[in-house]
Amino acid sequence: MASINIEEYFKDNMKMYDSKYLITILEGILEKSIDEIIEDINNKKVVVTSEQIKSYLEQRFNEDDPELKERIEIPKPKRSGNMSEWSRKDIEDNAREFADDLAAERYCFVPYTLEYFNRYTDIVRNKINTLLNIISGLSNKEIEPIKEQIYELDINICEDGKISKDDIIRLIIPIIANINILDEKVEKANDLSTYLTFKMSKESLYRDGFSESEIYPMKSLQTQSRFNDCREENVKLSKNQKKLLYKKEKENMKIVADLLTNLDL
Repeated sequence: MASINIEEYFKDNMKMYDSKYLITILEGILEKSIDEIIEDINNKKVVVTSEQIKSYLEQRFNEDDPELKERIEIPKPKRSGNMSEWSRKDIEDNAREFADDLAAERYCFVPYTLEYFNRYTDIVRNKINTLLNIISGLSNKEIEPIKEQIYELDINICEDGKISKDDIIRLIIPIIANINILDEKVEKANDLSTYLTFKMSKESLYRDGFSESEIYPMKSLQTQSRFNDCREENVKLSKNQKKLLYKKEKENMKIVADLLTNLDL
């Protein structure tokens, strides 16, 4: 996992740098060329299949608890829908069957779990590629294709092609952070033992009060909120963006205050 130790690249204390320095820093941190970095990111994928996971879980079930597996496979007897009619043995058997079913869930494959890993890593990979495309464009002075993105992120480029230290850090940090996230997620997803303990379904999400959007990273590069601007995987707000947001927040607070005052009247 790459560590984010970016200050060592600014020992000269300059405020502005040639935009090519973006590539120099990234290659230095990751110890790879930009082409190798791009290739590595696009090759880093979830490769396990549902069939492989099912086969692994079946094998582990046989190895870990063959007696439980044998009991689970025995057809359950039919009982009256009225529990008051059950015998003591019926109650005891039902309790044991329930406990067995819970224990056997460890070896069940929940398809949405694999979908989750695929969707999650796709989002992170796309963010990395978008950021890499931006710094490549800046470094090569090919601004037109990325003009809209650098405007949205408030990245300022001087006429001589130089970029500020602050903007370099704002772009490099989320690239490294997202690469680390991608590494961790892909490694976890491709480890078959993950599916013994990690289960995810839409039903369990909704039951716990979550929506799908809450379990995935944001697709955009930046969050337009001063209070959610702390995550390293997102491009930090610029000083100017923070000022504009603060001004807007004050205006909104005044509108709310005026509305409340009018209500009191």
